[in-house]
Amino acid sequence: MKAEDARRKIALLRKVNTGNGAVPAEAETARRLQKALMDRYEIKAREIPAARAATAAPLTWIYWQELMNEFGLRLDQFGHRGSAAVGNNSKVYIRLDENRWWVEENCPGGRQQTTARNLGVESLRKYLKEHAPRSYSFFAR
Repeated sequence: MKAEDARRKIALLRKVNTGNGAVPAEAETARRLQKALMDRYEIKAREIPAARAATAAPLTWIYWQELMNEFGLRLDQFGHRGSAAVGNNSKVYIRLDENRWWVEENCPGGRQQTTARNLGVESLRKYLKEHAPRSYSFFAR
């Protein structure tokens, strides 16, 4: 690996934090990796470029909305955040600007626990195929 590659990786590791959905252990590991790379390649903090945006085109809600419609779920959205109830005990949350989603389930005692998280519409489709409540319609032919 070259010093330029290390700078790019450090810039990407800076995006791994609890504010972007990482758990504290992931954020701490990313911080330690940054420090190790900076020490190994003698890189100063001011030499790190800003990380590039993940997508070239701005994301829109239409793909997420169509996915929710496939499963009969109602997507509520406000700005770059959205959510939909998946059954009685869980809710999927979406961050449009990060193309990220996660599912929280209600636990006894009123707590909520994150049970799944990933990036992109297709990974959420796969999750919903396994976990969304089935809605059947019976009609005579």
